[in-house]
Parts: sequence; C-alpha cells; structure tokens
Amino acid sequence: MSPAQPRLPCLSTGSLAFDEILGGGLPVRSVNVVAGEPGAGKTIFALQTLFHQARQGKKCLYLTTLSEPALKLVSYMQQFSFFDERLFAEKQVMIADLGSVMRRKGADETLAEIVGRVEQEEPAIVVIDSFKALRDLLTDPAAMRTFAYDLAVHVSSWGAATLLVGEYTPEEIATLSEFAIADGIIRLFNRRDELRAIREVEVLKLRGANFVTGGHFFEITGDGLVFYPRVRGPDGSFAELEALDARAPTGIAGLDDMLGGGLPRASATVVQGGTGTGKTMLGLQFLIEGARNGEPGVHFALEETANQLRRIAQAFGWDLGALEQRGLLTFRYVSPVEMSTDRFLAEARADVARLGARRAVLDSLTSMALGVPSDRRFKELVYAMTKHFRAAGVTVNMNMEISDLLGSAQLSGHGVSFAADNVIQLKYVEVDGHLDRGISVLKARGIRHATDVRRLDLGAGRIEVTSAFAGLRGVLTGLPEPATRGAK
Repeated sequence: MSPAQPRLPCLSTGSLAFDEILGGGLPVRSVNVVAGEPGAGKTIFALQTLFHQARQGKKCLYLTTLSEPALKLVSYMQQFSFFDERLFAEKQVMIADLGSVMRRKGADETLAEIVGRVEQEEPAIVVIDSFKALRDLLTDPAAMRTFAYDLAVHVSSWGAATLLVGEYTPEEIATLSEFAIADGIIRLFNRRDELRAIREVEVLKLRGANFVTGGHFFEITGDGLVFYPRVRGPDGSFAELEALDARAPTGIAGLDDMLGGGLPRASATVVQGGTGTGKTMLGLQFLIEGARNGEPGVHFALEETANQLRRIAQAFGWDLGALEQRGLLTFRYVSPVEMSTDRFLAEARADVARLGARRAVLDSLTSMALGVPSDRRFKELVYAMTKHFRAAGVTVNMNMEISDLLGSAQLSGHGVSFAADNVIQLKYVEVDGHLDRGISVLKARGIRHATDVRRLDLGAGRIEVTSAFAGLRGVLTGLPEPATRGAK
C-alpha cells in the first residue's frame, strides 16, 4: 500500500507487537477468520482483543455457539490479567449463546439472531466462537456459502470488526467459503522443533493493510498472548546518529591505538578467538569504560550468568556493583536452549531503548547458534540485530569462539563476518615453550588500523596491548619462527 494512500481506521488488538504485524490493527467493518487447531490460542486472542476494546469504552459482543458454554468460558478466562469482571456489570462486554437457536431454528433464524443483537447493542467488536460449529450444523455447502455471504453483507454496515473463530485445517482454509468472503485470515498454530513446542501466528490475508508476512512467534502467558514479530532489519530510513570519525574507546590503550582511537561509534565488532584468549574480559572492559564515561551498557549473556560474570570481574579486581546501581551496567542472561530468535531480538531492542544503552556486548555468538534452528535463521538474527543496534546508536561487540588453538588463523566459523564492521582476533602464540596471547585487527571498515599482531596481557585489574612480536615471523600461525631463520 502506498504511503500516500489513506489508511483504513483500525482497532487495536491490545498488543502493540501484533498491531505492528497487522499493519496498524484490525480494520473496522472487516470480517476476519481466526483459524487454528485446538489449543492454539484462538479464543484467548479473541477475548484479549475484546477486553482491550472494552477498556477503551467500546461495547463488545461475544457470541458462543456449540463449542464452549458461556459460564465455563468466563471461569477459564479469569486466570488472565486482561479479564475484568467489572466490564460485564457495565455492559461493556456482553456474552450470548447462539447454541439453542442454531439447534432449533437453523440458519436463517441464527443469522437474524446475530443481526438483531448487533443492531441492538452496536458493538465495536463482534466475536463468533466457534464459527466452524455453524458449518458443522449447516451441512449443505450452498446454505453455508449463502449464510457466510449474508453475514458479510450485514457486517459491512455495522461499523464493527468481526472475528469468526474456528478450528480449521490448512486444507479447509484453502477451500471453504468463509475464507473467500473474509477480509482477513489469521492462523495460529503449533509446531514441533525437536523436543520443543513452538507457537506461531501468520496473517494470510488482510485487505487494505500493509501487514507483515510470514510466521511470527508468540507465547501464552498470564497476560494472554505475547507476540514477537519475526526477525527483520530496520527499514533503512534511519539517519546516521554518529559522525563518521566518532570513536568509542575500549579502555585498552594499546587496542585503541591499533584502531586509531577506538571502535567507530554505532558499529558492530566480532571479537573471535579460542577458549581462554580473553574475549569475555575485553567485552567487560568495553562496557566498564563506557560506564565510566556516563554511557549505559548492557551485557547479553548466553554462557555465564550475571552472578558468574560478577565473580569473574571481582577476581580480576573490578567491582561492578556501583555501576549496576547507577544504571550504567546491566546484565541480561538468556539460555540458548530455550531461545527464540524473534523474542531475543524484540527483548534486546526493548532493553536498549529502556536503558538508553550506548554500548552492548553479546557473549557469545557461538552459544546463540545453539538455540537457532538453522544456519540461515542464525545469520538473519545477527544481521538484523547489528542493523537495529546501529539505528539506535549502539556500539556492539559480539564474541565468538573459534576452534583453533595453535595453527592457521581462520575467520568466523559461522560466516557472520559479513554483518560486522570490525573483526578482532585473539589467539595463542607459542614463544620459547610457553603461550602468549596475541591480538590483531583483521577488519575495521572505513578506518585506518594496525595490521600487525601484538601482545595481549591480562593481569590483575588491567588489560594491556603492548608491543608486536618483534623478531618473529609466522606469528598468525601461532607457531612463529625467528625472522632470521633461513636467511642467506
């Protein structure tokens, strides 16, 4: 839909995230089928939308058929925070049962009953649950098509949005008449991902709306359905928030020298290296340096918990408590075993916005990959995250473990360097029978940087990048030789 075209007036579902997916909400006067298998969350979604509109002062009508008695429905809904019994007393929410009319009088009388109630109450939202039960009662396909068409004609004059809830299969969605006349089709479904059950929603159709296609993750919580729009990058229209020469100092003098003053602001950096090379310590130092300069930072941990990181920092001589109390340093732990890409990105963006973060560390991409079902989804998440953080003016460091201890240097094993502006490599170097740590800048987009390998020293309360490995060649291999060997 062109931005110049007028937008249809919409009603909010009560979820800003799902309104975003819908392109603004449910268009008024629209007929929308909410389809899905038993237990997918259809009824909760319908009632969550209904109660939200009732809180805005709009009348809402919920019509049950043969699926679930009204008293049982109300009893079940009381466990959710959106339920408000007061709205029944104020007649903002009205529930009526169509079951007896359907059984005794048939299609014409059922339609008349629906129309009569709507014209009498003039609601903003009408829910018929389950509409599929009407089809099961009206076994004649021609009669059902006529009923659905007549209902749609009446709906167009009501000024209300209508939700027709039913347990439909994908095959039925493709063939049954109610889907042909519907303005919108919303499908909720469950799928298996190995041992986990994943809930997703997909908007298959919504006339006149610029909705977001594809599957979107959601959860059923005590607040109802919580939606997480699928991973996407920003629209590209954001302005550059930092000058091209602006720098975010790392707090490590020697490394800042290698980078010409620090990391470019609002850039994404991959810090990669073998186990124990110092990736986590560099990340903590980066956040501490920002906090000391009044820049809030957030650490997204997928390996160590917040308490583990505090103990690591304390053993290194850093007391992080004061920075946390002042809101300059925040830890967020996410288990990679239970991770959802859509939820992770949505919550990370929300944390950055709420905290006003200017720096972020992700530790680590290696663990994140464990929680993502495919290599493509993993790369999409990394790409989208770096672009959203850039749009928010956040400088982000992402740690990644690589398998080599000594031997040929390699780039990121997960192929995400394309999403990074900078790549810093840490490695072990064997010198005279003992291991030294080395650091090199493999990539720094748009800035001049040092290309040699320098010593990285981790001591009590300090991280130092010192001199290059003078007099040696082959340092990148981890097994250097004296530069004079073999000389003639």
